[in-house]
Amino acid sequence: MTYDLAVMGSGPGGCAAALTAARRGLRVGLIERAEVGGVCLNVGCIPTKALLSVSSLLRRVRQAHRLGITVQGCALDFAAVRARSERIVTTLRRGLRDVLRREGVEVIPGLASFDAPQRLVVTQAAGPQVVEAQRFIVATGARPLSGPWTCDEERIVSYRGLLSLSALPSSLLIIGGGVIGCEFASIFSTFGTAVTIVEQQPQLLPAEDPEAVRWLARRLQADGVTILTGTTVQRLEASATGVVATLADGTRCAAQRCLISIGQQPNIESLRLDAAGVRTGRGVEVDARLRTSQPHIAAIGDCIDGHGLAHWASAEGTRAVGALLGDPTEPLDPADVPRCIFTDPELAHVGVLESDAGDAVRVSRFSFGALGKSHCDEETEGFVKLLVDPATDRIRGATIVGAQASSLIHYAVLAIHQGLTAKQLARTITAHPTLPEGITEAAAHLYGESLAVAARPATRAGAPQ
Repeated sequence: MTYDLAVMGSGPGGCAAALTAARRGLRVGLIERAEVGGVCLNVGCIPTKALLSVSSLLRRVRQAHRLGITVQGCALDFAAVRARSERIVTTLRRGLRDVLRREGVEVIPGLASFDAPQRLVVTQAAGPQVVEAQRFIVATGARPLSGPWTCDEERIVSYRGLLSLSALPSSLLIIGGGVIGCEFASIFSTFGTAVTIVEQQPQLLPAEDPEAVRWLARRLQADGVTILTGTTVQRLEASATGVVATLADGTRCAAQRCLISIGQQPNIESLRLDAAGVRTGRGVEVDARLRTSQPHIAAIGDCIDGHGLAHWASAEGTRAVGALLGDPTEPLDPADVPRCIFTDPELAHVGVLESDAGDAVRVSRFSFGALGKSHCDEETEGFVKLLVDPATDRIRGATIVGAQASSLIHYAVLAIHQGLTAKQLARTITAHPTLPEGITEAAAHLYGESLAVAARPATRAGAPQ
């Protein structure tokens, strides 16, 4: 089997690369050892967001009395919730397979490993299959780290095990307060599970804006989530009925299930990259254009010890194809890539953080509580924060916490990518009453032009005077 390009891994990055190459006339082989779509579609982004949609609706139903609606007999059918999630995954997987087929991408089942710089051996049930190609893209993703513990996927589970539970746990201990831990805490606390999060750093979501994280932490605590930061689990014991964790200060936490969400480990061991002459560290080593030490082999996504974002991997997939074909592509700028956390409330960010920028930016904050649409929707919690370069007036960063933050952030993404100034954003007409008004009002507030709050423009670095 001979191809112009062989792609290993069919997650968002691998599929983006395969489709991009096929549309440029290359014969493409896409090798996948499990289900097409990778972790994101099958056991990550999609099933998790399906659960989050349910938890968000459940919360709204429980708060319906605030809108003058009396709801009786509201109950969660966890089996039906899981069945719905599986239907969504199956539908999207079928659609992805159809797109790949229509574009001429040949999907090859099996586990790939290099036998030579331009040859793979794909292990299949019927026996090994040799695949030769002029170019290769490694997009094999990552798997959950378990630390010093072992995930039996019964009592001590990774996100894979948690998503496959047949019954709702009465209590859940989460080790790791990153994105995965916080999203599952938001889901299961709404479902009625008693949740405890243990995070070794001083705050949840250590890489995010501290002010936004405080808003999220308050909501989680209001929902009954116990948050223990600045401590570690020293001992974790499982039994037939549950788990018990002993923390650094001797505190003991008991739960029916324990989720370990402390990070990811690149899937590269089985690839035999040394046989291809590809250098590795914790992940595959690449240059600014995603090429490895072998110029005909590129690597993208989580296997390069990266970011854990599906959309980032997709963008890398497209760029990697261009790099292998000799296109003069520009390296991907991390400042252009949004990060979205689908908790309730949502948290989204793009560009620089206020905590990192310091006095190098002007900062404007605008509360959702000043928006008419937020009051109509009973979603007044949260804010928009814009960071602006005082010399150029260009948007350098944005943080949003609140309802629909994952959608609203794209106004700032576009502004940063296109080099728009805060003045241009402020003069953009947004419909009333809508949530996007929060973006333009935050920009207008920098100049004392907001129509929703008193004129107190930010005339220097930091918050408005």
